[in-house]
Amino acid sequence: MLRGMAGDMERALGALRDFTRRDILLRFYADRKPRSVEDVARESGVHRSVAFEHLERLVALGYLEVAHRRGLPGKPAKIYKLTGGPVQISHPMRRYDIVAESLARAFDQLGEVGSHAVRRAGRNFGEAIAAPGAKSATTALEPMLEMGAEYEMQHGGIVQCTNCLFAEVCRRAPVICRFHAGLIEGLFLHTEVNISVKALGFRDPYGCAYMLQDNALDEDLEAQAQ
Repeated sequence: MLRGMAGDMERALGALRDFTRRDILLRFYADRKPRSVEDVARESGVHRSVAFEHLERLVALGYLEVAHRRGLPGKPAKIYKLTGGPVQISHPMRRYDIVAESLARAFDQLGEVGSHAVRRAGRNFGEAIAAPGAKSATTALEPMLEMGAEYEMQHGGIVQCTNCLFAEVCRRAPVICRFHAGLIEGLFLHTEVNISVKALGFRDPYGCAYMLQDNALDEDLEAQAQ
């Protein structure tokens, strides 16, 4: 048993044992930009063949994936980029994402009833972890930031998830975006910010986007129209 465990850990951590390989991987995480073999060789100060070997090893271990872009005529350039989601290391293996995906698909098959139930579950969870009295969207989102989520506020009330906690599931079961939208609404329930949340769908490679809609403004417009 111990021998099997050691083998699993050896394979899981193999990408980080070599200093150069670790440095290459950290550069990808630093700016999340795709790179060619030549880019990596130049940045790391190693020969092209060495860079290629490390990159292929990182692909095999699931840290990187390969794409192609047009290079010389008839010879597309090979480009490496981070995989869409994190690499999970645990022993024994735990696959909570499979359970979440199966449940999400079951709710999705229920149509609007299931969709509303998923959103309500998200809102209840968001309300449970919310920080009451938040005066801004950024402050209201802090409980999720503490859990490891990352959000970027954009013009027009758009919130882009640059690290979505549910990305691996919502990529395969989009109804999870409704759970996340409800969660964000729940975070705002007991704050001075009166908003509703519209899910804009999954955006590769790291998560979803949402639109924060000002309910107070909508109410004022409706009052003026009456």
